[in-house]
Amino acid sequence: MDVRRLLLATTVATALTALMGVLTATAGAGLTCEARWPLCDGAVFGLFPANFMSFVEWFHRLIAMVTGFLIVGSTVTVWRAGARRRVRVATLAAMLLTPLQIVFGAFTVLVNEFVFGYSVLVLTLHFGLASLILGLLVAATVWSYGETSSVSPGHVRRAGTLALLFFPVVVVLTPRLLFTFGEVVQFIYYGLGFAMFAALTIVALWGRELGLRAVAATGGLAAVLMVGQLVVARRAFGDRGQLLVLGILFVAFGLTFAAVWQVRGLEAAPPAAPSTADD
Repeated sequence: MDVRRLLLATTVATALTALMGVLTATAGAGLTCEARWPLCDGAVFGLFPANFMSFVEWFHRLIAMVTGFLIVGSTVTVWRAGARRRVRVATLAAMLLTPLQIVFGAFTVLVNEFVFGYSVLVLTLHFGLASLILGLLVAATVWSYGETSSVSPGHVRRAGTLALLFFPVVVVLTPRLLFTFGEVVQFIYYGLGFAMFAALTIVALWGRELGLRAVAATGGLAAVLMVGQLVVARRAFGDRGQLLVLGILFVAFGLTFAAVWQVRGLEAAPPAAPSTADD
């Protein structure tokens, strides 16, 4: 398989794994395997689920396992293909963080084995680490495609515009603002959030390739804020929590708008020499 396509497939699988984790937690299926890990509560000595709810948790583990193998496979393939150093380092970092993510995933289930089991801290670290791994894979994928494609201000502007178009929907779906924050709403909310995070990462990385430091900085900060509000949204309760999430979203929107505005009109200008930095 083409290295770029493998990285893209791995990145998409990682995002789907994180979304499946959100859905599992929302449905209340996180502890349905009798608080056992990696075993469940069904047939063949607990290898399989016993009912639909435990199937949700079991399926999340299965997808996570497949994604883990994809991350390892992508890392090995990237290094064997002799990709640029930054692509290799990003995939290697994602692979090295994956075992730690597995440990945190186990902690969220082994509630009776560890005093810090199914806690806010562990759940937040589990989600935050998933976002970091996703960010590393997005970066590796963007850099991989950027090596063989001509990056232009138009690409940066379109990525930023895509993120801007999603902002109103995410604001409307803010936790417990207008809708009950159930499984479907959370799946859409976090799916759009991850898509916006990826788009803003593209703005930051390709802005840097073009030598547009201000664009890269504003896009990168907006990407970090998007992940931050996704983390906060999982624990945001009451008026203050909603206001905090909305505040982060509007700051991210302003930064994204600023980044798009800065590249506006640059399409007609001669492109700047791409950055040769390999870090």
